[in-house]
Amino acid sequence: MRQPAEVGIVGAEPAGAKTDVSRLIDGLSRPEAYPHAATGLEIRQTHISVVALAGPYAYKVKKPVDLGFLDFTTLEKRLHFCREEVRLNRRLAPQVYLGVVPLVQSDAGLVVDGEGAPVEYAVKMERLPEDATLLERLKRDGLTREILGSLGRRVAAFHAGAAGGPEVDRYGRWEVVAANARENLDQSRPRVGECLSGPVFDRIGSCLEEQLKTLRPLIEARARAHTPRDTHGDLHLEHVYLFPDQAPPRDLVAIDCIEFNERFRYADPVADMAFLAMDLVFRGRRDLAEAFIDAYFREADDPHGLRLIPFYVSYRAAVRGKVAGLVSEKGEVPAEERRAAVDRARGYWLLALSELEEPERRPCLVLAGGLPGTGKTTLAQQLANEARFEIVSSDRVRKELAGLAPEMSALAPFGEGIYTPEWDDRTYAACLEQALSLLFLGKRVIVDASFREIGRRRTLLAAGIASGVRSLFLHCTATPGTVQARLTGRRGGASDAGWDVYRAAAGAWEDEENEEPPWTVRTVSTDGPVDQVRHAALGHLRELGLMR
Repeated sequence: MRQPAEVGIVGAEPAGAKTDVSRLIDGLSRPEAYPHAATGLEIRQTHISVVALAGPYAYKVKKPVDLGFLDFTTLEKRLHFCREEVRLNRRLAPQVYLGVVPLVQSDAGLVVDGEGAPVEYAVKMERLPEDATLLERLKRDGLTREILGSLGRRVAAFHAGAAGGPEVDRYGRWEVVAANARENLDQSRPRVGECLSGPVFDRIGSCLEEQLKTLRPLIEARARAHTPRDTHGDLHLEHVYLFPDQAPPRDLVAIDCIEFNERFRYADPVADMAFLAMDLVFRGRRDLAEAFIDAYFREADDPHGLRLIPFYVSYRAAVRGKVAGLVSEKGEVPAEERRAAVDRARGYWLLALSELEEPERRPCLVLAGGLPGTGKTTLAQQLANEARFEIVSSDRVRKELAGLAPEMSALAPFGEGIYTPEWDDRTYAACLEQALSLLFLGKRVIVDASFREIGRRRTLLAAGIASGVRSLFLHCTATPGTVQARLTGRRGGASDAGWDVYRAAAGAWEDEENEEPPWTVRTVSTDGPVDQVRHAALGHLRELGLMR
């Protein structure tokens, strides 16, 4: 079940609640507690809930906690919010939320949906297969533009029918929106240097204020026009399930909206749908995010709202970055999970910056690759000069690792000397480390290397995507005649490759169909004039939103 992305983190039980929660878990762990077969019984926890997965059902019990943004400290309050959870979630998952059931204490132990005085209440839900979430389908490459288009239309229809009014509108006012956005930075300031760099923090702050100033009239106009709605509030890939064998509306369901605090649910509809768009972008599927966004706004007939997408995608990424940073500091979380949380936080913060920055300043990772003599080094230098890239050169890195000056020759037959597979592994690992260090600072990075093996291309592209930045492989190509002329006339430089090396490398080049995601690869022919090649490469950067 869910961990609300905006409001907290999984952690230790709150002080004073340990005994009650432990007893609850013990009771729910008994298969005899359920009025049906409890096959596959499993207990899960978040910071606010205990969830029992038992046979065909899931039972969610709220912990007796007060975290400021929610108060579950009395049985009456827990019953109220259980009922609210069912009411609100039936908007997008009517068949999933079956009702609220009592938990009673018998001589034999806790009984779910039993007779007697309730000691707790649980939300009873249909147990959904986890492999049906959009996140799991995305991992299996099972999402299409058509699926995201259907979802965009469904979410737009949901927003159109959701409740609104003066109480909802006030949460869409500029002062509230600005305070929420600034709060992410204020609460993340202690983690500057670990979860985000000082330069990235400062740039986000500057860009955020500029965006808030620019968007203020639009945000205020939408609040006055009663655009804000009672939204889902936690709409991301793990909460949306796809059942293609079912007829609408059962084919797409969204669960686990935020029921416990209206501040996280009452919002401009764009703030709600931007969560799912951000989730797709963060996982490298900007193409699917665009399909979702396009379908949503066509259905919603809201052309002005489209202007808010970068701001709210950035906001959602910042919230995730903040929460991941909090996770990284929890002592009860295993060290490996804390390190992973730091990496996630860095990626979310770079995404937050990327959405607010001007195209030519957005952090990104570009790979300039190809066989020797295809012009990748020349192209990398041109992009550094014209598009503010920092170059990581595999030729220079390799020589540094070998203790050689860049201009010193290490000429050897293909695959020998400092060009063995082992040396390649060291070189590419060092290139990746340098690239990630530069990305952490918010730089635009271009890695100049052959990238002959598919695995090496995919490793660096995946690292760029995980870092929250736009990533692209520019595959430089040239005819053998052009390459031979270049290699014959080459003077100086860090590369040791000649015509013999080119021919051997060409035979070893891995270029299978569909190996790289098509949205991350562009071919640049370098046979023509230098300006023509440069313009072609810049055109690919513009397509990716990295140049005007």
